[in-house]
Amino acid sequence: MTTKSTVLLTSLIFISAISSGQVKRTIIPALNPGEQYIFRNTAISDIHEDAVRTINQNFSTSWFLRVIGKTPEGKLMLKATYLKLNQRTEHLFTHDLTGFNSDDFKEFVMKSATDEIRVQNERLRKMGEGMLGKSFTVYINSDWRVDEVTGVDTLINNVLAGMGEEDPAFMQGFGKSMKGTVNNEEIRKVFDAALAYIPEEAVGVGDKWSKDENHQIGPLKVDYTVKSEEGNNMEIAVSSASAINNDIQVSYSRKGTITVDTKTGLLVSSSVKDDMKPRAGNFTRLVIKTVKNELQKK
Repeated sequence: MTTKSTVLLTSLIFISAISSGQVKRTIIPALNPGEQYIFRNTAISDIHEDAVRTINQNFSTSWFLRVIGKTPEGKLMLKATYLKLNQRTEHLFTHDLTGFNSDDFKEFVMKSATDEIRVQNERLRKMGEGMLGKSFTVYINSDWRVDEVTGVDTLINNVLAGMGEEDPAFMQGFGKSMKGTVNNEEIRKVFDAALAYIPEEAVGVGDKWSKDENHQIGPLKVDYTVKSEEGNNMEIAVSSASAINNDIQVSYSRKGTITVDTKTGLLVSSSVKDDMKPRAGNFTRLVIKTVKNELQKK
């Protein structure tokens, strides 16, 4: 009788744990040597000048990832290859449109409203075409923070050199702009931010954890909470309290949602918004940025 009671009590506790959402899941991706993945990253930026939204930018990139092994220090190595590129910048007052679409190389060139914009779009086309199919290496630590990216700087230098532009003033300005936004460190941040949510332990509905992140204008403590689990999908809410940058009198915060496949640990989708607001006085330029990511096995 005692044995039966113990078994019944154990079963009731197990059922109660399930019904209360206390089943824990490990949501760490298992990336094994030789496996292949597709990582998609989209950054949407609304740029405000003196409190007026003036520019909308959309940068979307897909990389083909192949796990190539580990370093002697135990860092996971991934070879990342540019698979798709789509960048679009619209000036909302003038409706000037520049960009590049790897699904239609001539799209923005054909839509150019003026000769000057057409020249810009031709140069962006050359740059985009030159980047497609080129690779670099990503190194991930055991704690799933991206430690280093190598090869992007060399990639960009080679593409710029192969553009065939003869105007040295243009090459200096355009090259500086490209190198400032597409380089080893900036791409490291993209990959690191996509994996930043990964908790150290198994988690279940209601569990919370926090991480210190680098917002584009200052440090930010970001909170993660498991909101629900349905099938293999776990939904995680992302939020932060407002932080203040006193140098430029701006408060900023982060909010969004992440969906993870609990079976594979892969990122089904995420959408996270960095919201910035003026604290006092006049201000010139602010950027409100939404970042979306996906990591799927090929």
